[in-house]
Amino acid sequence: MRTKYPQRVRTAPTVQTLKIAVLAGILMAVARAQAATPAPATDPLDRESPRSTVTAFLETARSQDYQKAAQYLDSHQLPTRNREQRGPELAKQLEAILNADNKLNLLRLSGNPEGDLADDSDPNREHIGTITQNGEHFTLDLERMTLQPGGPQVWLFSSDTVAAIPNIQLSTAPAAIEPYLPPFLVSHEILETRLWKWIALTLLALLMISLSRLLDWLIALVMKLPQRLLNREWRVRWLEAIIQPIRVMLCLAAFRIGEGIVDPSAIARLYIGRAMQIIFIWSVAWCVIRLVELFMDHLEFSFDTPQQLASRTMLRLGRRTASVTIVVFAILIVLESWGYNTATLLAGLGVGGIAVALAAQQTIANIFGGVSLVGDSPVRIGEFGKFGDVIGVVEDIGMRSTRIRTLNRTVVSVPNSNFAGLNLENYSLRDKILFNPTFQIKRTATEEQVHRLMEALEKMFAGRKELEPGPPPVRLTGLAAGYLSLEVFTYVRTKEINEFYKIQGDLLLAINDIFKTQNIELFQA
Repeated sequence: MRTKYPQRVRTAPTVQTLKIAVLAGILMAVARAQAATPAPATDPLDRESPRSTVTAFLETARSQDYQKAAQYLDSHQLPTRNREQRGPELAKQLEAILNADNKLNLLRLSGNPEGDLADDSDPNREHIGTITQNGEHFTLDLERMTLQPGGPQVWLFSSDTVAAIPNIQLSTAPAAIEPYLPPFLVSHEILETRLWKWIALTLLALLMISLSRLLDWLIALVMKLPQRLLNREWRVRWLEAIIQPIRVMLCLAAFRIGEGIVDPSAIARLYIGRAMQIIFIWSVAWCVIRLVELFMDHLEFSFDTPQQLASRTMLRLGRRTASVTIVVFAILIVLESWGYNTATLLAGLGVGGIAVALAAQQTIANIFGGVSLVGDSPVRIGEFGKFGDVIGVVEDIGMRSTRIRTLNRTVVSVPNSNFAGLNLENYSLRDKILFNPTFQIKRTATEEQVHRLMEALEKMFAGRKELEPGPPPVRLTGLAAGYLSLEVFTYVRTKEINEFYKIQGDLLLAINDIFKTQNIELFQA
C-alpha cells in the first residue's frame, strides 16, 4: 500500500513577506543612489576646515614631522631654491607660537568647510589670533585656496602669516615657579606641556570637585532655612533639579580660568577643551532630563488614581523616549563640535528608522493603540465591562497589550491595536442598572387575575425608593398557545453591581409573593 503524501499548496505571499520585499527594495534603492553619487574629493592632510587644518598641523608637528607640517603653510612666496629647507623651520616656529598663545582655542574655530563667514569680510580668510609685541600686531590667518585644478579646496596658513613668523619673538624666560620645582617636572612633557602643569591642572580639578561638594552642603543648608522659619516643609522641586547641573557648569568656568593661568600647549588645550565640552553638554542634557522627569511627575500626580494606574506605563515610556532623545542630541552636538559630519549619521539613522518601522510595524501600532487608550480613556484599570466578546475587569494597559481578568478568573491579553478597534462597553460608567425580567403566565389565569396582578406589581414598584420613578414598569409583551408574556422594565438607582444584585433578589421575592397572593402560576416549557 502506497502512502499518499499531501501536495504542497502555493499560498499568496504573506504580509511579512511583502514587508521584507519592500524593505529590501528601499535598501537597494539607497545603495544605488549612494553608488551613483560621486564621492566628493577629500584632502589627505585633513585641511577641509579651519579647525581641522590647525588641529592636524599641531598633531603633525607634535610627531616632529615638520616636513609634512610645512604643507599646511602657504609658502609660494618663499624662494623656490630654499623652500624645502625654510618650510620645516617655519612650521617649527609656528608650532611654538601657537603653543605660547594662551588665547588660542581650537574649539572656537569653525568646523565648516566655508569657515566663519562673519569672521572676516573676505569669505576665503579665517582669523585665528593676534599677537602683540612692542606695540606691533601680528595676525595669524588662514586662507582657502585650490592647490591644483579639480582638487579640493583647502585651508592653509596665509602667506602674510608665514612671512610674519620670523618677526615674532617668543619669550624664553621660564615660569616663576619652575626654578623651585624638581628638574623632572620641568624636563618631562606630555602633549608638549610640562609635567608640573599637568599636576597643577589635576590639583585644580580636584579642588573644583571639593568645592562643589562644599557648595552642595551650603545649598542644602540654605534650602532648610525656610523650613525651620516656617515650621513646615518648603521645597522648590524645579530649583533642586537644576542646582547640581549649574554647579558643574560653574566649576567648569572656574577651571577654565585656572587653565588660562597654567597655560598648557595648544594641542593640550584642545584635548582639555574637548573633555570640558563633553562635561558641559552632559550637564545641560542632565538638567533638561531632570526637568522633563519633574514635568512627568507633575503630570502623573495631576491625574486621579485610576488615571495614574492607566498612564503609568505610557509615562514611563515617555520618560525613556525623552531621555534617549536628549542623550542622542547631546552626542550629535558633541560630534558636530568636534568636526565630524553628522549629516551622514543622520541619513543612516533615517534609513535605519524606515527599516525598524517596517519590521516592527505591529509593535508600533500596539504602542500607539495603548497611547490612544490612555488619552481617550474609554476604559481604565479596574473597570468592568464587555470588550468585544470578552467580559471582565481591565487589569493593566501595557505598551503592547491590554490584560483582562475574565469572569472565569482567566487573563486574556488583547493587542492594543485590536483592543482600540473593539466595541468597548464599560459597565463601570453606568449611572443606573436596568431591571428587566420577563415572566410567562399560564393561560389558565383569567383576564381579571392578570389585571389585578399587574396593578399589584405596579403598586409594589411605586413604593420602592430604590427604583427610578417613571411610566408603569409592567406590561404584557406576548401571547402564545400556552402562556402570556409579562415584562418588567425599570431602573435601579445604583452604580454598584453588588448592591443591584441584592435589590434584584428582594424584588424577585416580592414578585413571587404577589404571584402567590393572586393564585397565578408560571408556565413551564
